[in-house]
Amino acid sequence: MRLEGTDLLPGAYRRLYYLLLTSVPVVRTYPPIFVLDLHALDESLTDAKMNPCPHCHRAGMVIGHGLLVGYAEFSSDRVTRGRRFLCSNRFRRSGCGRTFSVWLSTVLAGFTVRTPTMSRMFHAVIGGLCIKAAWEKDALSGLTPHSGYRLWHRLLVAQSRLRSMLCDRAPPPPCNNTQPLAQLLSHLQQVLGPTDCLFAGFQLTFQRHLLG
Repeated sequence: MRLEGTDLLPGAYRRLYYLLLTSVPVVRTYPPIFVLDLHALDESLTDAKMNPCPHCHRAGMVIGHGLLVGYAEFSSDRVTRGRRFLCSNRFRRSGCGRTFSVWLSTVLAGFTVRTPTMSRMFHAVIGGLCIKAAWEKDALSGLTPHSGYRLWHRLLVAQSRLRSMLCDRAPPPPCNNTQPLAQLLSHLQQVLGPTDCLFAGFQLTFQRHLLG
């Protein structure tokens, strides 16, 4: 690389100039893991070529690889849950050939249940209901109480990880309730502020899966 006018600089200063020029960090904008809605999901496809692959970090190789479709929460209808992308190694492209996914923020990966239902169950248990009663309160047709217990267990396992991530943003607020999950709720409310769904807000803000 040769820039106009640098020949007029003394040798030592010219070398220093090139060193400073080439050491400027390049800021990479990686694709999100979670997006707000279907419109943002479509935009992620439009911007795919401009984003580097999260695996090999090459830019210009990412292409759409189909929608992620699953069952709706309250019916047997098929709904969009996200979109899959491929870092293409086809036709002599230099991509790594691996895929990654971009999800809607209300999706819990691996579960039909969405974050609003999980959030309502979370509030109900903290409010004094047992897990079974809190689960049946939303009358999820086709899903047994076993699904509710599985989700609750996954949340308990993820609790320490969630608290650590929240502490990076702000210290935990004072809480009169001695239940760990009640303290987690207060911490979520402090960090995320007003939001329609705390768990969807967490996934969108931190770009991390709620349940790991």
